[in-house]
Amino acid sequence: MRSLWIKNTVLLLGMSLSGTALLAQQATVPAAESATQNAAATTGKPQLTAEQKQQLSELRATARDQAAIIRNDQTLTAQQKQAKLKELRTSTRAQMKSVLTPEQQKVFAGRRDARKARFAAKLGLTAEQQSKMKELFVSTHQQRQSVLTNSALTNEQKQAQLSQIRQASKAQLATILSPEQLTKLQQMR
Repeated sequence: MRSLWIKNTVLLLGMSLSGTALLAQQATVPAAESATQNAAATTGKPQLTAEQKQQLSELRATARDQAAIIRNDQTLTAQQKQAKLKELRTSTRAQMKSVLTPEQQKVFAGRRDARKARFAAKLGLTAEQQSKMKELFVSTHQQRQSVLTNSALTNEQKQAQLSQIRQASKAQLATILSPEQLTKLQQMR
């Protein structure tokens, strides 16, 4: 449950960043700000203006409030809530991206790639292992989505099937990673 919350938070943050980029592209950037943004692209640290920070903060707060409203709406089914939350994440991401300049978007993408590389380096993953893990995660996500969106299942049946998917994913992960890597992964979590 915690990892789902973390994933949703990361997605929400990403949506917030994407929405702000559009607004930034529409506004003109003074030469001094442009120079700091170019410097940011080379250092790997995004230099956000005070206005961008404010816009991103507002987008995050609004999305957080809207998500809480959706989660607590008793008139919606679990499937409808999930669909609305996904739609909210997508729109928020687009809005956040719109606030950022293309250079800032590149910096954030580079930071995401660097996090992935650090994760792989910490575990000592080979390129083949990385590829297999990505396939496993995509497959697991698709399986979970099909269970969660299946209106023919009761909540108890969904829980049981999600548990089976989780166990199968762990078993497959154990075939991809060495015992040492599995231990490191558990420690990292």
